[in-house]
Amino acid sequence: MQKNSSQTRFSNQLLHVLHVQLGVLVAPFIFIAALTGLLYALTPQLEHVVYQKQLFAVHDLSQSEQVLSLQVAAAQAVLPAQAVITAVRPAPQPNLTTRVLYLDPKDPEHSHAVFINPYTLAVQGQLPVYGTSGVLPIRTFLDNLHRNLLLGTFGRAYSELAASWLGIFALTGLWQWYRKRQQMKVTTQHPRQKNLRWHAWVGLSVFPMLLFFSATGLTWSNWSGANIAKLRHLANSDTPTLNTQLSPMSMPMDAHAEHHMPMQMSVHHQPLVLKNFDVIEKLAQQNGLTSEYLQIKPSYSSDKAWTIEEMRHRWPVQVDAIAVDMQQQKVVDQIEFSKFPLSAKLTRWGVDAHIGVLFCGMNQLVLVLSAALILILVAFAYRAWWSYAHVRSTLQHLNRQVFRLWQSANAVQRGISLFVLAVLYFLMPVWVLSILVLQIMLWMLNLRKPQGAVE
Repeated sequence: MQKNSSQTRFSNQLLHVLHVQLGVLVAPFIFIAALTGLLYALTPQLEHVVYQKQLFAVHDLSQSEQVLSLQVAAAQAVLPAQAVITAVRPAPQPNLTTRVLYLDPKDPEHSHAVFINPYTLAVQGQLPVYGTSGVLPIRTFLDNLHRNLLLGTFGRAYSELAASWLGIFALTGLWQWYRKRQQMKVTTQHPRQKNLRWHAWVGLSVFPMLLFFSATGLTWSNWSGANIAKLRHLANSDTPTLNTQLSPMSMPMDAHAEHHMPMQMSVHHQPLVLKNFDVIEKLAQQNGLTSEYLQIKPSYSSDKAWTIEEMRHRWPVQVDAIAVDMQQQKVVDQIEFSKFPLSAKLTRWGVDAHIGVLFCGMNQLVLVLSAALILILVAFAYRAWWSYAHVRSTLQHLNRQVFRLWQSANAVQRGISLFVLAVLYFLMPVWVLSILVLQIMLWMLNLRKPQGAVE
């Protein structure tokens, strides 16, 4: 009985330290992540206002949409010399423009997009874009602000830290509420108790989203995400990718290849054939790609296939894709979302829900409300803390608590704690490192350590 009591006391003290003392130090990162996430959730409305001229195609109702090859030709006419078209996203709706993405050899690190009115073939503007999917500047800025505070790869440690601690705080907070739920029912006018009560109720209301943000944030993070990807690979649950390599039999043969390249097959770099955009659109329809959101990636080498993929990320998700040998106008590879491994589907759904597109407006509304509640949750926690303690006293108390916990723990408890940290280092390396950094910080501050026996 005494052993069980000691074990329970150790566990309760450990969870209290994780949630309360460490929460005071780490919660600012969660507050920043929630604030920047809230701003990112509002991106669609911001883009529609700021980029209205580029995104929306004004036309007469009597006009019909031009074939895609003519739209690409209209974009090609205004491209810089030697520019290479990397992708084309046909207008998904009658009131939207077609987006033609290209790279300029003079600026190979940045992509740009030309916006074409599919009815009039008018150029409605150009914008720098990010990534292969052509993310617009505002979304790129807010995404980087949320992901890394505009600090690059190094800054991603902040968002991964926030995602790691968010799940820990949610679970330890639930336990704290369960233990003290009877006390919460007692009406009191003390400011600290009132703030803690509000903190608890807000936390309970947003608890499922705390776990969701933590899980999806880690999946999408830099270091934890890479480890999760390794686990999926070991479980043979990688997201399928198209094979765009064409077999030698499908490549056009050069009758004089043996004279100038006797040891290997020559690779013919080909000019862009605009009519191929019309051909691949028809092949996509014939092979079950029915989404209105499509992206075509042309190939400039005879040993590489063209690709066309669905880009509908709202429910039901459509991300099927095909690779096409344009010489023979034949599909050489195809991937279907319905055949993805379950972990790949969960990852896709999780990411799309995390950025607010899976369930359209309702998804966006839930994200905004959840982010706002997290901000309120942190605010109530700090109001309660500030009413009875300050930074130095909290650090002193934390130092004493950690020292007492370690001193009071038996060999089994210490061993389990170290084993758990070792396991979590693989899943949440930034979280484990933050624990070590915080401990080192306490030692460096040379705070007063408890004297005498442990109570």
